[in-house]
Amino acid sequence: MPSSDHRRPFSPKRAPSSELLVLTDVVVKAPAVIFRAKDRPAHIRRELAKLMREQTECLILGSMIDPVADGVHLTGFDRYPKMYQGIVGRSCHSLDDVRQAELDGVDYVTISPVFETESKPGYGPPLGLGGLGRIVRQAHVPVYALGGIDLGRVAACRDAGAAGVAVQGAVARSPNPQETITSLLDEWHSG
Repeated sequence: MPSSDHRRPFSPKRAPSSELLVLTDVVVKAPAVIFRAKDRPAHIRRELAKLMREQTECLILGSMIDPVADGVHLTGFDRYPKMYQGIVGRSCHSLDDVRQAELDGVDYVTISPVFETESKPGYGPPLGLGGLGRIVRQAHVPVYALGGIDLGRVAACRDAGAAGVAVQGAVARSPNPQETITSLLDEWHSG
């Protein structure tokens, strides 16, 4: 159980209002975006974030707090921003990571890798749908499935209990990112 001096209530709370979080380094139109572009200087990231703000209902910046955004998404190594009032998410790779993130006071987590993925091979073997489901059932915050999420896998993540899916590769590899985003959302809602 969390301590009584916990920053926010220990219960499901604010999370992106979309079932699909698009992790991206480029400007795309999507309901909710975690904009990363970490390799760019802060002033360039801020200008790109302003452009992204016009393309999404929910803008979350990767490891960067800025008033243009609705929130910040932390890596496992980022310090928790205690006084920050926006949405706070964290990347997790195990149930222990999720529990620590909850104690910190996050609003949601991504859990990865659910499936085999080329972009993040060093984070251990895939959890699979069974592992995703076990974590979701024990979590007290919304859990977004990440890692190897492509068309044909979205509904299975939903059925395992995920609050949504977070995608990067499926959109980045697509010749038509907007069409892929629409198809992923369609699968969530109808699959």
